[in-house]
Amino acid sequence: MVFKSNFFSRRKLFTRFLVYSVLFVFLLLLMGKVFYLPVTLVVSTSDTIASSRWGLLIGLAEYVSKPVNQSEVLVCRVEALSTPCFTGLYIVNGVNGNGRGFVYVSNGNGNGGLRVSLNGNHVRIYSVIASIPPYVWIPILVVYFALLAYVLWKNTRMGYLRVLSESRVIEFGLLMAITLNVILVGAVYVDQATPRYYLPGVSVEWSFNLDNSTLIARLNLNNVYTLLNATCWYKPPGVVNGFATNSNSNGSNGVNYPLETLIVDLSTIVAIIPRSVYEEYFNNRILEPVSPVPAYLSVYEAIPVYCEFKLDKAVFKASYLITFYWRDLVVRSEGSRVVISNPNPVSINASIHVLDLKKGHFVYSNNMTISALGEEVFDLSSYEPGVYRVIVQYKMLGLVRSRIVEVEVS
Repeated sequence: MVFKSNFFSRRKLFTRFLVYSVLFVFLLLLMGKVFYLPVTLVVSTSDTIASSRWGLLIGLAEYVSKPVNQSEVLVCRVEALSTPCFTGLYIVNGVNGNGRGFVYVSNGNGNGGLRVSLNGNHVRIYSVIASIPPYVWIPILVVYFALLAYVLWKNTRMGYLRVLSESRVIEFGLLMAITLNVILVGAVYVDQATPRYYLPGVSVEWSFNLDNSTLIARLNLNNVYTLLNATCWYKPPGVVNGFATNSNSNGSNGVNYPLETLIVDLSTIVAIIPRSVYEEYFNNRILEPVSPVPAYLSVYEAIPVYCEFKLDKAVFKASYLITFYWRDLVVRSEGSRVVISNPNPVSINASIHVLDLKKGHFVYSNNMTISALGEEVFDLSSYEPGVYRVIVQYKMLGLVRSRIVEVEVS
């Protein structure tokens, strides 16, 4: 067949070569992370710091330009049948920046603020240098294939090409299939699902001792981090935001109330809760009188405590809820003695009255203070033989309470 045009002229050949070269380079860059090329293109399937969903990320390989601290990077791991990638903030390892560091994947990327180790030869890092929005690169690609299809359709209609036998038509179909496949595979590669890496996170185990008023935090640092400093504070009644930014303690809403915090060893801290904290909550807790009056009070209390742990490569924040119960005084008789125990972490002011049942009148009245978690002993051994009724009255959470025991003195 004699062609009626100069489709195979030098100019046409150059145009065809240029068109297919652009497509080849585009496909090669999309597969750049597989071959660890200096530059790669990656389609993002979720919102990241650097790009919106379906944006086209442009990455520069680590061996070309090492990422700077807290810069956006693309991390890919070579596996058997895929090269999954995700994005995050690059954190330099060590004071001098030696080593490959870590990548922090923030909450917005669906990984809950994880730190991902970059150790290993199968991890490839790209600095994200630019991002092309989907409304830019997708229309360009569509227009590109539309023009190719138009040229082929026009040549076919004019009789220059045979649709079923011409290799250029088959090439066009194969190119479209390959392009779509590479784009789709590339999209899977950068999915922000949980990456298949060792994730050296930080966890904390809490323990609270009401007797000595200490809160202990034991950190699990996974042999990766080093504890440098720690600060703890509590949330006063009525304060909404416990992780406040102001470190003053003037009692205003949203202000931190610092606690004495001691570093015991490389992974353990102790926060000391002063008695004034319990007193503040005790004075703020007022119960409404109810009928019938409960025989024994047991009122739940919770004090939020927040801690910030400064590590060599991160800052870790955690909180703990100190819980206990406000309870009535415990009054019991032991022979000729009356023992008054205070199970609360605050001092309780009480009045004690001794009634001689034989004489029918009070023989003793006085005030006393029972210390926090302490006890007081009232001895009646010096009294005349007989039976005495001891009445202990005190105010508890806004309610007047009484405890009565009888003591026989012989």
